Amino acid sequence: MSFDQRKATDNWATVDYDRELWIPIPIVLQGTKWADAAEWAFDYAGDRVARAGHQLTKKVVKKEVLPFSQALVRARGEMVGKAAVHKLYFHCPDSTKIPVAVGIGLWKPIGTREEAFQYYAYWGAETATTPPVAEAFETDALGTGVRAQWSGVTGPGPYDQVNYIFRNDEFDTDVHIFTAVWDHHRFLEVLPDLDILTRAIRCIPDPDKAPPS
Repeated sequence: MSFDQRKATDNWATVDYDRELWIPIPIVLQGTKWADAAEWAFDYAGDRVARAGHQLTKKVVKKEVLPFSQALVRARGEMVGKAAVHKLYFHCPDSTKIPVAVGIGLWKPIGTREEAFQYYAYWGAETATTPPVAEAFETDALGTGVRAQWSGVTGPGPYDQVNYIFRNDEFDTDVHIFTAVWDHHRFLEVLPDLDILTRAIRCIPDPDKAPPS
């Protein structure tokens, strides 16, 4: 048994996220309303710059919206195709905040519940410099899981990470939610909202596999 060989679940999940706090990151752009990542990022950058209290004049678009949209494209590129995720979000209430990426992995269960919780809860902890703190985490939709967090150091410097793991027997899915942030103050800002986001995740049948009506 190796979690490195895990496969995506046969099911799926929905996330009832707060649009004022979170930006959904399209992993695949085909079939969306955006032609490319730059168009997606420009839409959200304009919205977040406006939320910061700026009128979208030509000057503001040039000086603030375009650079912020380029930053969103770069941040998306660091995650898409590289992180083990099936859904991605940025925590970014406005353009004054550093976008923080949150990944959600939807996996076909392997091993026992205890083995899965051990693997996903401490995923990434090999660079921890403080003992990971794990605790039970209650949700209505996913049941009781585990949340584990710690501080550590990697190449970019000190960081904070949190992992959530749940096993949903009804939909035969292990749900792994995680983020790592290289800014302690931003991590503390994101964590309460991430708790809420996690409780808003619900497993569903894969809509692409539904029988024709």
